[in-house]
Amino acid sequence: MRTITKRKGWLAMMLVTIMLAVTACGGNSNTNNNAASSSPVASSAGSASPSAADSDKKITLKLAMWDTNNAFITYLTEKVKEYSSVKPNVTVEVESFKNDGDYLQAMKVRNSANALPDIFELKPNFLNDFKDELEPLDDQSFISTNMYAKKFAIDGKVLAVPTVSFPELVYYHPSVFKELNLTVPTTWPQFLDVLKKIKDNSKYIPYAMGGKDGWPNYPFNEFMPLLVSGSETYLSDIAKEDAPFAEGTPFYKSFSLIDQLYSAEVMGPDPLGVSWDQATGLFESKKAAIVAAGLWYLAAYQSKVGNTDDLAAFPLPYREDESQPLKVMTFTDHFYGINKSSANVAAAKEFMTWFYSPEVYQTYIDTAQIGSAFEGISANVPFLTDFYANNKVEAHTYLPGDAAYTSRSNGIQLDWKKLGQEMMAGKKLSDIAKETNDKWAKAK
Repeated sequence: MRTITKRKGWLAMMLVTIMLAVTACGGNSNTNNNAASSSPVASSAGSASPSAADSDKKITLKLAMWDTNNAFITYLTEKVKEYSSVKPNVTVEVESFKNDGDYLQAMKVRNSANALPDIFELKPNFLNDFKDELEPLDDQSFISTNMYAKKFAIDGKVLAVPTVSFPELVYYHPSVFKELNLTVPTTWPQFLDVLKKIKDNSKYIPYAMGGKDGWPNYPFNEFMPLLVSGSETYLSDIAKEDAPFAEGTPFYKSFSLIDQLYSAEVMGPDPLGVSWDQATGLFESKKAAIVAAGLWYLAAYQSKVGNTDDLAAFPLPYREDESQPLKVMTFTDHFYGINKSSANVAAAKEFMTWFYSPEVYQTYIDTAQIGSAFEGISANVPFLTDFYANNKVEAHTYLPGDAAYTSRSNGIQLDWKKLGQEMMAGKKLSDIAKETNDKWAKAK
């Protein structure tokens, strides 16, 4: 018995020695969530610890993103390869998704498995969902020149970098307006009148709505309540209310206007049976006269049509008369954040510093044909320049709701765009408002 006890003691000592050796050699493992904060590689780029640039260690940074434009995905995938000439030991690999819905689901699954990529893209309304996984970026040089980053800070911390900013537009074919003697509308009644006149002519579908996909009604159902409210903090504000969808509220006022649009039957014979690609195909082939989307659609239009000779845009005329102000919804998008549990936080910060340098960033926005989010850098987008020259409007920045709004809206699975689909299918606004209010009150 005494011999067995001695052997057990000796074995225990050997095991402790081996474990200490393994810990010393493997402290930077990706599977250890504390590794990023304890290892030199994961320390801040501005700290005294060695940076990725000073190391010969081979590093692969995983970057996840989405975009509907194949040409832009190809551009970004190739562009990041240039970084290896700046940091030979660092390789950046891009994983792309075709839409933000599939992307979000994939990131949520990976988050639950502690397998998020080193750098990943976010929409502004994704920030609260991932705030606990994001590395604060306040001390990074590129934040000081970003025009929107601090607006989207959570709990006082900048957790992701807004890469672009752009207006939401109503696109139209000037040749159709000239042919039918139509004037660009600046109020909601005028907008409905233009659509009805196009319908009466019967040559063109007045408005191309890809209702089958759900999301294309967002310029109306998701953004108009914010515009009608006049408040950039509208979503956070309604988290404090028990009945924000009742009659007399910005929600009900805006949805009443939208109900007029859907009831006018100006979106073709089956707006819920047509996808976004089919709807924009009708617009691009000039079978439809009008479509609403952000500036991001411009690149897709150009790639298919080849030019913008018969394309113009006006702001969504949500106001009821010209005595009221007219603002344009301005969306800040393509936020990039760093997974704070990555073993390569410092290398990721260095990459982002390069990525947002004026020379590199300029090619990004010029290729995307979209607006800049950085001071001193303007996008070379003549279409955008013409829009602002012809429309004197004030920007209304889209801000996602705060944590309270996110919690409450997630609790009732509030989907503004799904409400729009229900309206197109004939559901009464009064029923939608009552049901949503009831759920909202219970979710407090």
